[in-house]
Amino acid sequence: MAKRIVIKVGEYQDKEGKNKGEYLKAGVILNNDNGEYILLDPSVNLAGALIKQNVMAAKQGKEARDMLMVSIFTDDNQQQAPQQQRQSNAVNEQAPTDDDFNDSIPF
Repeated sequence: MAKRIVIKVGEYQDKEGKNKGEYLKAGVILNNDNGEYILLDPSVNLAGALIKQNVMAAKQGKEARDMLMVSIFTDDNQQQAPQQQRQSNAVNEQAPTDDDFNDSIPF
């Protein structure tokens, strides 16, 4: 079973006016007979993602972090997103309970 590695880098409002998270697809965790392994997207700028997370934190009155927060989701919890969201790396999924990640995930 594959697990998606995603980074929350922003927020937006959907058509109903609900706040949603903007997520960057950073890679995937796979497994084989030898155990789990990670495939990371080499085009993902981790420093840029940290800057975006700190901008979000500042807007919410929170302190900046010196480490990047990354979420891991299993594929069986994901739902298909509309075509336009998939083109921007989007899938709707209930996020973890951490207050920074409590909205749907589009990628």
